[in-house]
Amino acid sequence: MINGKIIVIDDNEAVLKTLRMILSREFKTVVCVSMPTLLPALLREGDVDVVLLDMNFGTGKQSGGEGLFWLDRIREHSSPPEVVLITAFGDIELAVASLKKGAADFIVKPWDNDKLLATVIAARNARSERKQNSFRKESEFLPDETESVISLLVNSLLRKYATAYGKPFPAITPGAMRKLSEMTDCGDLAALQQTIERAVLLSESSLLDRDDFYVEDLPAPASRPVTLEEMEKQFIGEVLAEKKGNLTLCAQQLNISRQTLYNKMKKYNL
Repeated sequence: MINGKIIVIDDNEAVLKTLRMILSREFKTVVCVSMPTLLPALLREGDVDVVLLDMNFGTGKQSGGEGLFWLDRIREHSSPPEVVLITAFGDIELAVASLKKGAADFIVKPWDNDKLLATVIAARNARSERKQNSFRKESEFLPDETESVISLLVNSLLRKYATAYGKPFPAITPGAMRKLSEMTDCGDLAALQQTIERAVLLSESSLLDRDDFYVEDLPAPASRPVTLEEMEKQFIGEVLAEKKGNLTLCAQQLNISRQTLYNKMKKYNL
C-alpha cells in the first residue's frame, strides 16, 4: 500500500466509483468528489500528492476550459500536487497542450487499468522527489548569518589544529557547537582558539562532544563586546597573515571558496 493521497474529480458518479475501486488497491487515501469547486478546501493542508482532474464538467461542455482553469488554480499553490488529466479520445490535442501548462500526464477514456495505475504512481513519485529536492535546497540556506560565522570560525580552527598535530579532521556534536557558540558571546577569539586547540590535542576521538571543550573560567563579556563580524574579520586577517596572502591556502584553511573569501575580504576591507 502506497502512502499517498489522491484526489479524483469527475462529475460522472460511475467514473468516480470505478477510479476509487482501482486506486484504493494501491494508495492509502483516495478522495472522490464531483465538483471542482471543492478543490481549494481539499488542497488547504498541502498533503495531496496527485489530483486526477476531468477536463469537462456539466452536460454538453467539451471545450476543456474548466479543466484548464482548475489546473491553473492547482499550480498556483506553493507546493502543488501533480495533476493527471482525464480526457476523451477526441481531446488529445487539448490534453497535450495542458502538459505545457504544468500537468504531469493524462489518461484517456476508456483507460487501461494497469496503465492508469502506472501513470498515477509515477506522478506521486515525481511529487515526492520534488518535495525532497525542495527540502534539500532549503536546508542549504537554513543557517542564519550568526550560525554561519560561528561555523566558519569553529571548523577552520578544528582544521588548523588537526593539521598542526597530525590528526584527522574531527566532527563536532551539536552540543559542543552550542558550547563554543556561547564562548563567542564574550568576544574573546584567543580563548576560543585555545579551547579548540586543547580539545584537538588531547582527544583521541573522531567526534568531539561538549565535554571535550574544557573551559576553566569563561571570560566575562567586555563592556563593549566584540561582535561576531569583528571576530571573523580578525580571524581571516590572521589566516591571511599566516598564509602570507596566498588566497588558495587561505580559502582551504577556512573551508570556503575563493569567491567567498574575496567577498569577505571586500566586506572587511582586508
